[in-house]
Amino acid sequence: MDGQRWRERAGSFGAAADVYDRSRPTYPVEAVRWALPEQAHRVLDLGAGTGKLTTVLLDLGLDVVAVEPSEQMRARIPARAEVLEGTAEAIPLPDGSVDAVLVGQAFHWFDPEPALAEIVRVLRPGGTIGLLWNVMDDSTAWVREVTALFGAEDLVSHMDGRPPFGGNGALGEPVHDEFEHGQSLDRDLLVDLVASRSVLTSLPEDERLEVLAQVRELAPDDEPFELPYVTDAWRSVRS
Repeated sequence: MDGQRWRERAGSFGAAADVYDRSRPTYPVEAVRWALPEQAHRVLDLGAGTGKLTTVLLDLGLDVVAVEPSEQMRARIPARAEVLEGTAEAIPLPDGSVDAVLVGQAFHWFDPEPALAEIVRVLRPGGTIGLLWNVMDDSTAWVREVTALFGAEDLVSHMDGRPPFGGNGALGEPVHDEFEHGQSLDRDLLVDLVASRSVLTSLPEDERLEVLAQVRELAPDDEPFELPYVTDAWRSVRS
């Protein structure tokens, strides 16, 4: 992704930062621990958004740097972290300054080649890159119906086991794991969750409202209900 497209991405999510923050799921602590090297201390959350992953890292007692291009998103990251403006292609940190770089729900927005070069640059030898995606489990009927409304592709049925990165000699073979979890929602939060997705924020207002009305109709009757997820996790060690 070039600089202009990254700024457009930041703006599209930034405009919905409040909705994003209250509706998006967190990450299971087991997945986060799995992505980290032993004795990790200083960790970069790259493309940190509103700090969902940052919060988990902080709660593990880590020293966290959160890098995010959107001002609206950065404003919601916990103040316990060091929060910096920046992008994956130009990380504002010195060489070898972090033990791990974790990316939650964001690597697909990066320009892979320059982003991986920057990640390798800021990682210490033996440090890890960990990529996490919360993927909705569409083996549940109502989840299939809801996600079909907006053409979601980040679904368990679409997971193919292919590594999301490669081609950098400083990174070892990517290792994969999956972690099941769930998010407790009511209808309003489910509507907010769908509204926070980039495909919805880019729709004309009348189309967006129509999709959200259909989401509300398809939500389970009993509240709260659980939206099932699998966290799709990838890890590689820097040589």
